[in-house]
Amino acid sequence: MGVFRFKQFSVDDSGCGMKICSDSVLLGAWFLPSHSQAASVLDIGAGSGLLALMAAQVCTEARVTGIEIDPKAAAAARANFAASPFAARLTVTEGDFNTITLPLHNDIIISNPPYFVTGERSADTARSTARHQASLSYEAIFNKSGLIKPEGHIGLVSPAEFEHDIIFHAEMAGLKLRRLLRVCTTTARAATRLLWDFSRTDGPVTEEILKLRNSAGELTEGYRRMVDAFYVKI
Repeated sequence: MGVFRFKQFSVDDSGCGMKICSDSVLLGAWFLPSHSQAASVLDIGAGSGLLALMAAQVCTEARVTGIEIDPKAAAAARANFAASPFAARLTVTEGDFNTITLPLHNDIIISNPPYFVTGERSADTARSTARHQASLSYEAIFNKSGLIKPEGHIGLVSPAEFEHDIIFHAEMAGLKLRRLLRVCTTTARAATRLLWDFSRTDGPVTEEILKLRNSAGELTEGYRRMVDAFYVKI
């Protein structure tokens, strides 16, 4: 689709299977500010590097590693990282998250995983890999929770219909839900997306709802405040 310009960086997603979407922006804008002191971040399924770049902006001292299986997307992420003001703190590791050796003792993992588990795959291999859970699933991420510190956190976005499956797999992996944001496109609609914050340690659980547009079809003030640090125009 081309170059997307944010307030502190730009992202070129040319050649990437999964293009930039608002889900990733929402996840980063919601999850990262609560963990701004993080010193190490893994972005699993980094694509063109959007979430990693957001993490570098918010977590100003963090070293951020993007993990990406698709060579074209990994190349795009490297170029986007190199062109950013955070280049010295950003790294791309190309390979399958399930098999490659990854850095341990991270403060946070963040990911917008593939969300299609059934249906016809695209003839475009990169797009198919980016959109289907055959290569990277929520369960696989939970099973690698040992990559974060005991007090570390995992931030994810999912379709609302995955709620029960995600809670089940997280519990099986010994993870505790700490925050959940239900995202509704309008005041009249039920949530279509869920933003998750899991930890290896137990504690209070916060659950909230974000409406993107009000009854008049205008963007809500809550949504504007959340993404204001990133979007040039909203």
